[in-house]
Amino acid sequence: MKISLEKKIIIGFVINLFVVFAIAGIFILRIDKKRNQALDTSLNWIEIALIILSVILLTVVYFIIRAQLRAKNTSQELLLENKQLLQSILDNTSSPMFIKKINGEYLLINKEFESLFKISNLEIIGKTDHDFLAPSTADAYRNSDFEVVKALKELKTEETILQADGKHTYIAVKFPIYDAAKRIYAIGGIFTDISERKKLEESSKAADKFFMMSVDMMIISSMEKFIKVNPAVSKILGYSEEELLRKNFLEFTHPDDIEITKKEVQKLQTGAASIKFENRYICKDGSVKWLVWSVFPDVKSGLLYAVASDITDKKEIENALNVANTFFYMSFDMFVVIKNENFVKVNPAFTRILGYDQQEIINKPFLSFIHPEDAEIFMDGVKKLRISDSVVTHRVRERLKDGSYKWLDWTSTIDIQTGIIYAVARDVSELIKNEESLKISNMFFNMAFDILTVAKEEHFIKINPAFTKTLGYTQDDMNRIKFIDLIHPDDKQTAVEILQRHLKGESVVNFRTRFMCKDGSYKWLDWNSNIDLQNGVFYSVGRNVTEIVELEDKQQSAIDDLYENEEKLRLIVENISEGIIVANADKKIIMANNMANEIFGIAEDDKISTNLSNHFELYFPDEKTIFPSQNLPMERALSGEVTNDVEIILWNPVAQEKKRVLISGRPLVDQNNNVVAAVVTIKDISKYKQMEEELKETESKYRQLIGFRKGNADTML
Repeated sequence: MKISLEKKIIIGFVINLFVVFAIAGIFILRIDKKRNQALDTSLNWIEIALIILSVILLTVVYFIIRAQLRAKNTSQELLLENKQLLQSILDNTSSPMFIKKINGEYLLINKEFESLFKISNLEIIGKTDHDFLAPSTADAYRNSDFEVVKALKELKTEETILQADGKHTYIAVKFPIYDAAKRIYAIGGIFTDISERKKLEESSKAADKFFMMSVDMMIISSMEKFIKVNPAVSKILGYSEEELLRKNFLEFTHPDDIEITKKEVQKLQTGAASIKFENRYICKDGSVKWLVWSVFPDVKSGLLYAVASDITDKKEIENALNVANTFFYMSFDMFVVIKNENFVKVNPAFTRILGYDQQEIINKPFLSFIHPEDAEIFMDGVKKLRISDSVVTHRVRERLKDGSYKWLDWTSTIDIQTGIIYAVARDVSELIKNEESLKISNMFFNMAFDILTVAKEEHFIKINPAFTKTLGYTQDDMNRIKFIDLIHPDDKQTAVEILQRHLKGESVVNFRTRFMCKDGSYKWLDWNSNIDLQNGVFYSVGRNVTEIVELEDKQQSAIDDLYENEEKLRLIVENISEGIIVANADKKIIMANNMANEIFGIAEDDKISTNLSNHFELYFPDEKTIFPSQNLPMERALSGEVTNDVEIILWNPVAQEKKRVLISGRPLVDQNNNVVAAVVTIKDISKYKQMEEELKETESKYRQLIGFRKGNADTML
């Protein structure tokens, strides 16, 4: 039976106490003058023996206590090192973390937590949330702590914290921490900032709404098939979403346009965008529609992002106009002669624009061609002409032969004597549409969150409010400053290379540069730029990614620090005097330190088996009874059991070598308390046992020596 050091000390103390009492008894016997003098010699030897025994016992107890004190000091040093290592790891983690007692008092926080709540580690120790947070916030945190204690498992909550740059959303993960007796004694927590993710989710939802609401066809596809389509695709082509996603998109393409479509796809595969590409698609009802495409490829993912508009009506109009091109170039404007409110003469342009032939126009009232809502405007112009021979201009809608209307700008004059009106008209329907489109474009240009710029001849000739908000410059500033002068000196070469790529014909280019703000600071911007080579105009979209770049730098720094800490931990493990092996749940060795390799006599970690009986013959300390492999600490640790200092004899039949070891095992569990790995330590105590045997042998020799002197009449003690 193994006796603990504490019991050994107690037994030694009791025996020594008996020895002292025995010596005291002998002393009392000698005080008695009537004692038997013949016993004095025997009492002398007994007293000497007891004193020697007492000295030996006190010496043993002294060495035992000193060994205990050394072990305690070593443990305290290791505990301090582990605490410092834990604090270092926590401080180099980008997420705020804390550990607090179940009564709410803080035990430990990391630097990110200090930065978040503006309180240091030294100040917060022993304090609760109510000491530095608002009562409502502290109560909420305390209630969530109680939930963790009651549930005895990890809990996640979403919390909003107001910081200097605005509100941030965090995922707070709180979990119980158990002591050796598996009782909860503390609560740990990790805060993860998900503000950017929340913004991206909201942006994604908004994008999906626009995707579904768009009147134009919006499509995400591979180089062969549609992957996602919006409702407008089904509405325009007549196919269901399932039919569109099932087939190759070339099956919907008009046979005469398949080859040009394939060539356009090959161009997209190189990464070049496709702008205003036109082809025909066959609808489900057999009709043919003309589509104009704008397609942007993502070379990395192999996906195409496309927007298509139905231009069938426009194509039909263009075809009709092509027939009348000859007349169109003969007279661009419409010339008409009106008498008694009837057309008496029109030029071919009138027929071309409104679609009527000469017979349908001549001697017909001009009011019959004007939109009813615009008739009063036209008549007011005629009245002004009849009052004076001035020139009058007005804009009205004229009915086409097919029943539709076009906007015309009229310039009219009158011959007062004859009452004949001479008028010139110009079709401004497209101009009005362009004005409306320009108005909408300007609205989006001014509303955009991203930076939008138009550049020509080294200057930004137009910037949106987002540019001013981000960098601080106004349009007047940019009229004086060359945009190349705002680029960070280290990034100017990149800007020059982008310009050269544009001049070589590359349409859209993505790049990142630093731009100087008006206050002298720099901000990182991600740019998408395009060029109109014919007019030498650059169109660019920029986004402020300064915070993202800073976060990337911080993340890389944290990764470097974590790697450094891992290396330190590895060096500590490798230099521990005990053998350490770690096995996963599949009983495969994933790590062994140098001492473990030395004990097993195997250099490669993966060749070490978790079952020691595969390497050694196993015996109990009596060196006779075989130790069952199922009771080994590794097996028990993988079953979730903790073992301490199991003494085993390892016999290597190949090397004819015996080792006496102490083996301990600890399971490693995940958040769900499932065993995912096991750590086993092996301490070779063969030398200690040998020294113990030598000590016993020496003690035995001294005992024999004492007995020899007792029988020698010439020796006096």
